[in-house]
Amino acid sequence: MHESIEGASRHPEPDRPQRAGGHIAARPKRASRSLVRVWAWTIGALSFLSPFALFGLYPKPAAGTPPAPSSAEVAEPRRPVVVVVTKKIVYTQSASSSTTSSGPINYVYAPAAPAVATSCGTPPC
Repeated sequence: MHESIEGASRHPEPDRPQRAGGHIAARPKRASRSLVRVWAWTIGALSFLSPFALFGLYPKPAAGTPPAPSSAEVAEPRRPVVVVVTKKIVYTQSASSSTTSSGPINYVYAPAAPAVATSCGTPPC
């Protein structure tokens, strides 16, 4: 019955090679979580510090040699940049000086809207 349960398992255990004495070979031991973290931090620190070590190993130029000319000194002089600014200015005259007055202005107000009668059944509506 034990064999039938193991055979029906979703994840059967892989077949391990047998040693000469008929014993099954043991699995390799996994590293602990703390050991994996130590290795990760060590590799991360080394990868961060490696460019600085390479710059330290780079040979220094001799003291008597003149510095190489920079690209700005070798390049041709640049053309001046011309920026054209166009402003649109509109002159207008005030309205009072351009029109001739024909007399005083009379304002006419429209009558108020007539009151609308409502009936609500009680005297103070």
